[in-house]
Amino acid sequence: MQKKEKNNNFYMAFCDDRFKINRIAITFIDKLEREKNTLNALFPMVLIRGNNKYKDMKEINRFLDNMYGATLSIDVDKKGDLQTITFSISFLNDRFAGEQLYEKSLQFLHDIIYGPIEYGGGFKEEVIEQEKNNLKQEIEGRINDKVQYAIDRCIEIMFEGQNYALYEKGNVDDLKTITKDKLFLQYKEVVEKKPMYVMIYGDYNEEYAISKALEVFGQNQREDIKNDFSINLPFAGTRYITEEMEVNQGKISIGIRTNVDTRSTDYYKLLMLNGVLGASPKSKLFENVREKASLCYYAFSRVDRFKSVMVISSGIEIENYEKALNLILQQLEDIKKGVITTVEYESALNYYKTALMAIYDSPRDLLGFYLNQALVGEMLEPKEIFEMLKDVNVSDVKEIANRFEVDTVYFLRNRGAM
Repeated sequence: MQKKEKNNNFYMAFCDDRFKINRIAITFIDKLEREKNTLNALFPMVLIRGNNKYKDMKEINRFLDNMYGATLSIDVDKKGDLQTITFSISFLNDRFAGEQLYEKSLQFLHDIIYGPIEYGGGFKEEVIEQEKNNLKQEIEGRINDKVQYAIDRCIEIMFEGQNYALYEKGNVDDLKTITKDKLFLQYKEVVEKKPMYVMIYGDYNEEYAISKALEVFGQNQREDIKNDFSINLPFAGTRYITEEMEVNQGKISIGIRTNVDTRSTDYYKLLMLNGVLGASPKSKLFENVREKASLCYYAFSRVDRFKSVMVISSGIEIENYEKALNLILQQLEDIKKGVITTVEYESALNYYKTALMAIYDSPRDLLGFYLNQALVGEMLEPKEIFEMLKDVNVSDVKEIANRFEVDTVYFLRNRGAM
């Protein structure tokens, strides 16, 4: 792995000859704010519809077909108080193609991202309206995934009025106010001024890969935008919120303040706690709440490193709410007392070993992993993280658990039933 940083431009190349497919990902970082998160979700959708070099999707697809079936994708995500906008291309390794597809792919991504600026013109009204409708359907469709919806609602309530509560794809009301000029101005603001991360995976000399990327994308001065990892809201006790919807299965989401600086080595202690509690196949939530007590259909926990928050999620029979909630919270109390079995600990460690080593098997996952690492301010490899986890002991996990504060308990239940 090799990297170069200058003027808030970050270039990283990871050399690997195991796969036939290489990948380039260009990510721009902006603040996650109500005034622009919908704009930032919309403009990438418009960009991949064409510009004055590639007139429409037909011409874009023709180029990709001529690149032996290369694929172009966009992704908008949330990293704490940051919004990430990513353009990616996956393409055949040069040695299988017999030509320089890497350099063509770099230029193609540049043309997609900067085409409306460099080749003249703005966005077409017709395309904007079509993509507004597509984004509207995506935003409204969130409700179809009740597991994630309940998690999102818990976070929205927990961080009400804060940027972290925002959905990364925006909201329907803001879509109505977006004009052609407003969208184009925000697009230019992002691609010309916001921090840029160029991540490269493939069978290349890393110095060559970065030098070619620098030729295409450059290192012009960009803004310095950082994530705020702290919660910055006073803890006022646990809130219990119930909402009703047409559901057959109740959903519990519990938002927890971990009070861990996730940029420190305490993060790895928190990860092990997460594995013991609800991430691994032999976790406390799975074994004690689902298997032994049969009080839920699923139960898991996850940590957001970018906001020092843990969420516990579970699906239950609605009449079992009190029993299930009490038993879930009891698992946390047991960890606070250091009640952790050898099986639970080793299962957590094995879970992370498998998950971390699997990152090496996917160019997409590896570049996403290194982007997260760069945003946190460290560049450990997955195998190095596993070594950090091996150093965590039961007393470390116990100490972290005793920092926890249960902030919000959210229950999604069926409408009108008693």
